[in-house]
Amino acid sequence: MEHKFVAVIDTNLFISGLFGRNTTTAKLQELWIQQQFQLGTSLDIMKEVGRVLQYPKVKKRLIDDDEAIRRFFRLVFRKAIVARDDFQTDRIVDDPTDNKFLACALEIKADYIVSGDNHLLSLKHFHGIQIVDAASFIKKITE
Repeated sequence: MEHKFVAVIDTNLFISGLFGRNTTTAKLQELWIQQQFQLGTSLDIMKEVGRVLQYPKVKKRLIDDDEAIRRFFRLVFRKAIVARDDFQTDRIVDDPTDNKFLACALEIKADYIVSGDNHLLSLKHFHGIQIVDAASFIKKITE
């Protein structure tokens, strides 16, 4: 059986993937839906996604569709590997809120963290987990 990479996607990529069709982040979500990789997330990450989806500027771009948001969360909780937030780390000091992505990836034994955040990208690796941008990850899983 072929190994599917497990990837933790940061909040900004999650949200921006909802906004368009021909973007790198939309391609990332499309590849997940097509089961080209397994999505890993955590309760903390999903709380942050939920909070960001309620921002007025985000709701305006999403046409303020609460039912679509509920369907999105149902899909994630049904199809993703969801960590219980049992792990913690303080590796990133400059922006401690980014540590939840490292902790999640460690807990679920992810292969990748996919991010556009420099605090994460500058690490490159964390306990054997590769940290890459969306374009690099898409290239890796479509090779």
